[in-house]
Amino acid sequence: MTVRVEGGARGFAFPGALLTRPTGYANLKKKYGRMGCCPVRVEKQHDGTVRIWSENPAETEELGVVLGGILQPGDLFFLSGELGSGKTLFVRGLTQGMNCTELATSPTFALVHRYDGPLPLYHLDLYRLTGPEELEPLALEEMIEEEAALAIEWGEPAKEVLAAPYMEVEFRRGEAEDERLITFRPAGERYRRINHLLTEELEKQAQR
Repeated sequence: MTVRVEGGARGFAFPGALLTRPTGYANLKKKYGRMGCCPVRVEKQHDGTVRIWSENPAETEELGVVLGGILQPGDLFFLSGELGSGKTLFVRGLTQGMNCTELATSPTFALVHRYDGPLPLYHLDLYRLTGPEELEPLALEEMIEEEAALAIEWGEPAKEVLAAPYMEVEFRRGEAEDERLITFRPAGERYRRINHLLTEELEKQAQR
């Protein structure tokens, strides 16, 4: 599989899989042979936005694994995209990359799941909420102050409550059935740095 990085970075290739082992990868089984053979493109834009084309669900999950090894306490991610576009699968990868004690599942009926680990992860799905007034029982401000990271699906109401920098991650379907375009839009210097580390880590994996 070939990964091409645009926006001034050089291209690089993954030998047989999108990713190998980043930090915190110990609990994830290798998925060689499941990645397909089509080129995957990583595009870096001048404003710090990064766009990544995922060819199949395994790549989407493993992208989360790499990001999970980068996260720090207080990191906040808003995930957007239609149902079935890969948001929860991506969060499952995060919990693997963060060495959480269990893997993420869809939190739709619970609203909030906490996954314990060296760096805990709160995974929220606010699909059923209609406005910011319904967020008070969730105590989002306390979560953001805790030594944890947050990944929030359908999080528009929360943006009005949490006055903090964040990363917007948008999932869009591609032309092929399993293809996804995943766009990382940073709001704040910390998240521009995360995008830099993410693309840097992908390149390191390709060179091993």
